[in-house]
Amino acid sequence: SIQLSSMARDMCTEVRIEAFNALAKMQRVSEGVLLQSLSKKIIKTDTGSASSIKGKKLPPKLSFPCAAGIFAHGVEDEFYQVRTVACKTLGALAKLSNRYAQKALDLLMDMMNDDTEAARLQTLQTLFDMATYGCLSMQEKHMHMFLGILMDANVVVRNAARKILGSVNLPKLQMFKSALDGLIAGLEKNPEVC
Repeated sequence: SIQLSSMARDMCTEVRIEAFNALAKMQRVSEGVLLQSLSKKIIKTDTGSASSIKGKKLPPKLSFPCAAGIFAHGVEDEFYQVRTVACKTLGALAKLSNRYAQKALDLLMDMMNDDTEAARLQTLQTLFDMATYGCLSMQEKHMHMFLGILMDANVVVRNAARKILGSVNLPKLQMFKSALDGLIAGLEKNPEVC
């Protein structure tokens, strides 16, 4: 994990891509390391709390500064191929920790503004996968951004957004009403051919 962390920052694009692909296959990562990978700032560890992986409690772990910001840097990489695989890896690791999944959502929603269609589509697929795993609960602060996706010029993007809305947990009635209004407005703007 430590070596992969440094490889995710390698100068070579192919090495960064392979590092993120390898990170996606990890099955045992402490929650502290996962959370640290989302933040460029070193997170102080709470030595009194234990991590959990797949529902099993583990002893507390120290944070690894080398993990700091792996994904924050990955989703901001200058190459869309790296951004895309970093996004996919974020989703693959989300099933290990609900707390991580909720914090990763901030980075994923930022990726919806990516200038490449491939990265935006991968972000939508990642969000759908997270909803399928049961670890995506849409937050109110993200609803405006997400509902904007329903108005996207690309029919594939709009369809993917609707697919996510059908799978995601909307914890408040007002969010459900907003989603419904957004769906209707999106269909009025871009009537889909059946």
